[in-house]
Amino acid sequence: MVTSILGVPVAPRFNVYDIREKCEKPPLCYDLSATDDILARDDIKEILGVKGRKWEECNMAVHTALLGDWMVDLSSKVTDILNSGTEVLVYSGDKDFICNWRGGEAWTHGVEWNGKEDFNKASYVDWAAVVDEKK
Repeated sequence: MVTSILGVPVAPRFNVYDIREKCEKPPLCYDLSATDDILARDDIKEILGVKGRKWEECNMAVHTALLGDWMVDLSSKVTDILNSGTEVLVYSGDKDFICNWRGGEAWTHGVEWNGKEDFNKASYVDWAAVVDEKK
């Protein structure tokens, strides 16, 4: 079904990250050459702790290895992170074909953690104020 909507994944009919746009540079739809250039630099690799490794925008071996995690419930890990006091940003664009923002909204409201009640009562605009108050 997805192929009938999207077309061939390596040359999609539209930008899968913003359905309002054409995919100008398949397969990722954006010119990431500036990122490639920065992440290829030895000084940057050293800062990131990945000296001796090669940067790739989209490595199929890594993608394939991560496929088994798509249906794994990691909510307990998210709970641990949130309860530790670490600030977390969950972002999915509402014009994104790949990331289901309504699904993201549902799991952020459903995950169990110490701040769940306040989080679920707050509007999108108000949540930043709730976080600031608790600091």
